[in-house]
Amino acid sequence: MKRIVSYFLLCTMLAGCDHQGIHLHAQHLDEKRQGFDKEEVESFVREPQKVNNTINPQFKNKDIVNLFLLGLTKEEMKHMDSEELHFFSNKSSINKWNNLNEQTLREIFKKQTNDQIIQCDPYKQMLCTASTIYTVQKKKVMELTMSISLFNREEPRYAVVLSYKWLTNPQEKKADFYGVLTTENAVVDYREFYSYYKTYKDTSHISAKHYNKPYQSSVVGYVIKNSLSKENSQHFGYLYAEIVPSDRTHKYIDVEGFYIHADEDHSFSFQDVLDAGVNDDMVMFKSPITRIVIKK
Repeated sequence: MKRIVSYFLLCTMLAGCDHQGIHLHAQHLDEKRQGFDKEEVESFVREPQKVNNTINPQFKNKDIVNLFLLGLTKEEMKHMDSEELHFFSNKSSINKWNNLNEQTLREIFKKQTNDQIIQCDPYKQMLCTASTIYTVQKKKVMELTMSISLFNREEPRYAVVLSYKWLTNPQEKKADFYGVLTTENAVVDYREFYSYYKTYKDTSHISAKHYNKPYQSSVVGYVIKNSLSKENSQHFGYLYAEIVPSDRTHKYIDVEGFYIHADEDHSFSFQDVLDAGVNDDMVMFKSPITRIVIKK
């Protein structure tokens, strides 16, 4: 997978850069899915009606599992506000419990390969998710999580969630772009498009920005534009969308998440992402490609 790395920009963001050059290292997380481990989810399933005071007292365990199966992370659930709760209220009520068993959980938490393309059969796995930690000189910089779930079996319809979390405080607050690339046989339902960016110095005061339509979209994907808060040091957020196949004659849909940290005046182009073209005024993080099997 090609990576776009700007030496100057990363050295501005991170302390301790020398002049030996920079290598952006990506490592996939196998032990957890969206911040949860298998035993934790199993405990929620055993006590679905128990109020979850550890993650969010607004939720019972069954609510946590439903949001997990949609592709949301533990971090996002901890800091959900009333607007998010309203948006996900109907979606999180979808009953997937009849298909949730030990075999399904094993499939969700199975060890991932290092292949650039992750094979995803939602009818078998229910949820396909991959988290990647990006480091520079052993310093953690960014975590990207891409999750795909089967939202509706009959249509079919897939929920796609791209979550990001800065693991360092980028000193230069830039115009950031994050989004999802898809193959052209995927159609995005923009009525169900939803995104949140949250930032704070301490968790007692979290500020948030909400987006319900993309900054830019095309047949190859959709993207949000966001300016990082200059006052705060903690930054995270997500992008939720629903897609359907445009042509059932195709066997799969590819989806890939990306996050770009760019100069304020950078002009975003999907071609930059597709070509992974070198550009000195941006840094790009890209998730592995997830290939969704379309059941015929």
